[in-house]
Amino acid sequence: MRSVLLVGAGVAAGLTVLAIIGAVLEWWWLPTAAAMLLLSGAFLAAIDSDRRVRSLRAQVRREVRRAGGVSHKAAGPTHVAPPVTDLDVTGAVQLLQAQYTGRLDRMQEALDQAVAQLRAESHPAPSAAANERA
Repeated sequence: MRSVLLVGAGVAAGLTVLAIIGAVLEWWWLPTAAAMLLLSGAFLAAIDSDRRVRSLRAQVRREVRRAGGVSHKAAGPTHVAPPVTDLDVTGAVQLLQAQYTGRLDRMQEALDQAVAQLRAESHPAPSAAANERA
């Protein structure tokens, strides 16, 4: 696998060099041909990887069936949720309301602290020198 990867990288590098040389010499057919070959190689690699993924999925399904596992299609739902009642909805709304109220309370406390800090910074406490002037 590594050798195939190295060969592919070498071919891509060679085609890139050919494209650069063709562009420098203004032989526009050479960069075009090199680009077409590079894109064709990328396309073939994408098709091959897609084929491998599809075959791997089928192989995994076969192995799961052979090992005694149950496919998802044949299993069906394992747990059915009970029907929702008015109490469930009311409880959920009350929980959300309590969480929202708690967040608002924390935000109000933080805002009050920030305002107090700004007031303390803008109106410093009178110093001893200010008291002597008065």
